[in-house]
Amino acid sequence: MKIQELFEQNIISLAKQPKNNDFNIEDLTKYNLLLIPIDHDYPGGSAAMHNAVFEKFLPSYRTIFVVSDPSNAKLIFETFRNDPSYVGGGVGSGFKDKAIKYVDELDDSARIVGSINVIKKVDNKLVGYNTDGVGFLKGLITEYPNAVKNKNIVLLGAGGTALAIAYELAKSKPKQITILNRTVSKAEYISKLISSYVNTTFSGEGDIAKYLQNADLVVNTSNKGAGSFKKYSAFGPITNDFEEDERIAKQNLSKLPKKAIVADIILEGFSKTLEFAQRAGYRIHNGKSMNLYQAVPALKIMAPLKNVDEQTLEIIMRDAL
Repeated sequence: MKIQELFEQNIISLAKQPKNNDFNIEDLTKYNLLLIPIDHDYPGGSAAMHNAVFEKFLPSYRTIFVVSDPSNAKLIFETFRNDPSYVGGGVGSGFKDKAIKYVDELDDSARIVGSINVIKKVDNKLVGYNTDGVGFLKGLITEYPNAVKNKNIVLLGAGGTALAIAYELAKSKPKQITILNRTVSKAEYISKLISSYVNTTFSGEGDIAKYLQNADLVVNTSNKGAGSFKKYSAFGPITNDFEEDERIAKQNLSKLPKKAIVADIILEGFSKTLEFAQRAGYRIHNGKSMNLYQAVPALKIMAPLKNVDEQTLEIIMRDAL
């Protein structure tokens, strides 16, 4: 099967929300393609950033976001491997944990954290990398240089990017990292993996208020605030009682010291987590910085840009955002 057939059979479709993602499907074979599958249409910035660079340095390359159900991951990545137009790409929402099963090799960064966000095709093999954690940390400390070292950090969620972020934070000498997740076993798994770097603990989301009391930095790595969960805040649960969930979220947030920073990796506008935090007077940090700072090293991996320095790429990509 070819990529063209994935489009024709509606297995994948062109995402509409990302900037500079317009593309004529009839032109698929005219480009070296970097494709980013995502499970729902959202305004990711990678296409805009990559394509701004390609227009200047590599006009035969093009990055495209495509929407699909993650249950199609095996077929999608097998097709990517076998289609000569595909040279690599990214892995977006819903596909980070799935894609790792279908690549042929893993870089050390991806092997350690157990998920990928970048793929490079080498001799018809797919090689997976992870730049999420590096990107989040650089974006955070660029805005708040003292946000991590010797601080108590609480991670809300244990999904696709949580371990990558926890791993990079753990290496930056915080005082403690706590992972809270609805499924406690997932939080425990991450906690154990980073325990050689930092004091760590874990629990369920019912203990959010308890652990916020001493937090200096709170990071939402869950999908609360995105897609079908857009109206929810990571500070509370998701049940059938939305008003009660929101009340609990605000009550939990009230336990957080006012000196704390609240960060969110969600790209879909202004998340409820950040909205509640800003209204309550906390300093905030959104996912756009992570989007930029993970994209620069990622693009160096995916495309032949050896003669272009990262500072130049960062300027072009920031302007594109």
